[in-house]
Amino acid sequence: MSQNVFRGGFIHNTGGALNVMRLLSVHKMPAGLVTLDHPWVTGLMPAEQEPVWPSNIAFRTPLGTEWAKAEYAPETDDAIVGKVGRFLAAMVRKSAAVPEIPQGTSRRMPHAINYLHGAVHYNGATLLFNTFQEALTYFADTRFRKELRRLIKEERREVTLVFRERNYDPVEFAYFSAFVMSHVPWFANVNGAQRKVMWGNPSPYPAVNIINGSWVADTDRLRHGDKTSIVRPPLNPALYFRGEYGVPTRSYTSSERLHAYLINKWVSRRGFRGGLYFVDRRRIEADRFQRYQATGEGGPDNHPIPNPLRRHQQR
Repeated sequence: MSQNVFRGGFIHNTGGALNVMRLLSVHKMPAGLVTLDHPWVTGLMPAEQEPVWPSNIAFRTPLGTEWAKAEYAPETDDAIVGKVGRFLAAMVRKSAAVPEIPQGTSRRMPHAINYLHGAVHYNGATLLFNTFQEALTYFADTRFRKELRRLIKEERREVTLVFRERNYDPVEFAYFSAFVMSHVPWFANVNGAQRKVMWGNPSPYPAVNIINGSWVADTDRLRHGDKTSIVRPPLNPALYFRGEYGVPTRSYTSSERLHAYLINKWVSRRGFRGGLYFVDRRRIEADRFQRYQATGEGGPDNHPIPNPLRRHQQR
């Protein structure tokens, strides 16, 4: 398990970070590489003019019946993945050319970061679960993880885990991410609708991005002016996860809780910069930073995670 954490958190994630820095410095990407009607911006398949996201659900569990709040009723699967997809597509749109300004517009986020979200949301595969606890039983199953590896190897797509339950515990979300990283050799970033944990960002539904690096090739093709081949056809979900999966599993280990705690602590100690790693929030939000310096308010606020080495803090 520690080998997976090293490979995912250090080797793979460092490689991904170096590629991002390359696109921000050596191979800078300008605004306007896509237009407002490009599928990476609209999320629509060119021929069908229908949203691509439901067609890229590679695996889904049956709709659950028990939720954190009795009155909660999740939206349809198509609506859930559509909201997550449109949220990411909106980031690509920020770097798209507009009719009045063909070269694109200036945005606070580097254009390369906006563009790479196109490879994630349009070309990526989605695995849909009800809750973190349910997903644990699948990721604990070696057969399921083997099939996930096959999907990534054959499809060369980024993978996002999306959850129907919106009323979740942010601490459990962080622990789940650490559990995933201890079982697969990739970094697992957590984004959601509750308070942030670790390197997470906002998302309409809780979503874990298993960052395997497939985004790099598509983003580089766009950098070279290829706007066509980067629009990949939907995957064929019938080819994957055809077996029965899921095994009884344990609770989170102390090492997984410590992993989540340390990452969250690192991000919290970054102060106003918080979870923005590739840009300096102090520069792009100068007014807010001045207010933060004066009052200590308005800065990033990660949800605290208990230190597992202190017994009285254990959950």
